[in-house]
Amino acid sequence: MIEVKISKRQAAKLEAELKAFAARAQVSVAETVAIIGTSVAKELARKVQPFGLSNDVGQEYMGSIAKQVHKAARYAEFKGLEGDIKSIHRQLRSQNAKFQVLVRPPAKFQPKRKTFDRSELKQYVNSQMAKAGLAKAGWIQAGESIDSPLLKTKRGKLRKIKGVPRWVRRHVNARAGESKLVKRQLMSSSVLLTNKVDYAYAKRNSNHGNVQSAIADGYRRSITAAKRIFKNLK
Repeated sequence: MIEVKISKRQAAKLEAELKAFAARAQVSVAETVAIIGTSVAKELARKVQPFGLSNDVGQEYMGSIAKQVHKAARYAEFKGLEGDIKSIHRQLRSQNAKFQVLVRPPAKFQPKRKTFDRSELKQYVNSQMAKAGLAKAGWIQAGESIDSPLLKTKRGKLRKIKGVPRWVRRHVNARAGESKLVKRQLMSSSVLLTNKVDYAYAKRNSNHGNVQSAIADGYRRSITAAKRIFKNLK
């Protein structure tokens, strides 16, 4: 869980704008922290590896998954590693901080074990591709679940974060993430964002260390988001 909280320095930059926004939107200043929460949530999703939220990023990532699985299979055949493709893929990914299959089997070799069945590899590749975007979806769900009138449509439904592609959107549901808006006086309010995907920011995950930059970028984009929301409220 990450607590998105406004520091004194950041509050000084945002407070004037958000107070003015709150007055125009006829809501409490504390409520405007919800806007920062959604902005930060999107930035956190953007910076989960692979970096970005475009369809091109998704296609490239899923292509990379397929290549790494086949590379793992060939390396296992080259070295004579025992086990199914799932266990071998996990084993080879866990050997480095990037959590990727970095081994390079030669182009030609004599297999030291039974070669993998193509249908088995295809089935496993498809199962891994189906998970692509899950960690990003955890942050999107957290941002979209913030309970604030500023984030709801005129019919009272929570607004969806814009710019979320299908390969991420397919995983956005209550099981992926959650949030809690803690309202206090003025800018002392905070938003608790929880990504329920356990590997989203694991210690050995390549996403580790991007949290603070995502929060900083989210704060910077909050004013733009506030202006857009106010326009929708008119």
